[in-house]
Amino acid sequence: MFQSASLPSLLVFLAICVGVVSAFIVGVWASARRDSVRPLQRTLPVAVGTVIWLASILLIVRSGWLQGDERRLLLFGGAMNEVSLGVGLLPIGRWLSGLPLPALVAFQGFRLPLELVLHSWVLQGVIPATMTWSGRNWDIISGVVALVAAPFCRRSIVWPWIANAVGLVLVANVARIAILSSPVSFGWPVAPKLELIYHVPYALIIPVCIGGALIGHIALTRALLRRET
Repeated sequence: MFQSASLPSLLVFLAICVGVVSAFIVGVWASARRDSVRPLQRTLPVAVGTVIWLASILLIVRSGWLQGDERRLLLFGGAMNEVSLGVGLLPIGRWLSGLPLPALVAFQGFRLPLELVLHSWVLQGVIPATMTWSGRNWDIISGVVALVAAPFCRRSIVWPWIANAVGLVLVANVARIAILSSPVSFGWPVAPKLELIYHVPYALIIPVCIGGALIGHIALTRALLRRET
């Protein structure tokens, strides 16, 4: 049976999610000002689309449609990540890639408090130990590296490249661990199983936190590649 998280840790998690989404929307607004486009004209459709997308995810999760069907679980999780990849590769990612490098790098700093929340959830029995540094997830390093590197990104292009590379490797590792820790037939024999995707609002960790990290890395990569040409 799923063990609910403590109210304080859940509120911190929700605050992180709000922060990530807000940073995304503010980034789109700032890109419009830089491109001499009416900010509301660019930002409003993105904001509305984001709200509809997240609300749709929560409705599907709440309906119980995913329960007991491994194929639906994998399809749903994959679809959420594919959408995030698409957002990063489409014009939104290009808009965000024009933001200052320190801002793009510092954005990934949200992964530090997120990993602290996940560690708390391990201690509470909400998720398996594989999902934090006590197991096989070292994503906290990406948050620390991002916050340390951000102030130096104006001085040298090496710093954002390092932060981006570290973050990309670790977010890929998170995705691998999450799948193998989930209740799938080929998963690891961990207890408890990772069942956040089955519950509201915990399921937001995929489209907001993992998805946000992916979009941020794609935007940062596009920015770095443009500087190299």
